[in-house]
Amino acid sequence: MDGPATAPVSIDACQGCGACLLTCPTHAIRPVPGGLTVRADRCTGCLECLEVCPVDAIRTVTDRRGAP
Repeated sequence: MDGPATAPVSIDACQGCGACLLTCPTHAIRPVPGGLTVRADRCTGCLECLEVCPVDAIRTVTDRRGAP
């Protein structure tokens, strides 16, 4: 993966408020059955979603090379 780290949503902690959906400037966060997902091809790694999540359900991950 050549893109930046994504900010996946932890389905267990997500309360479904939609704050991240409304905040994401590239519309990378999408609803899926059972929760939300982040489209890596759209995520720029700005982490605005992380800032607005009221339950801290969003965390950053590293790619396969270990780069943030």
